[in-house]
Amino acid sequence: MKTLIWAIVILIISVGILAETRYSIIVNPPIVSKLDRLTGDTWIANSGTWIKVKHAGPESVAAEGEKIKAESSKK
Repeated sequence: MKTLIWAIVILIISVGILAETRYSIIVNPPIVSKLDRLTGDTWIANSGTWIKVKHAGPESVAAEGEKIKAESSKK
């Protein structure tokens, strides 16, 4: 019974530590960002609300590059 109590206490403490250290806040004025260590998401503070940053994947970067090339060739 004593081992079960110790296991529960250790579990509660570890969950508390994980909850406290989940986010890493970076402040570089005027930008405040929050990095989620579990999911890898990035959040930016804007007007008091946190907005999730959508990272561009390789496909969208390549498509954007092709669009820029097409626009420059038209001129």
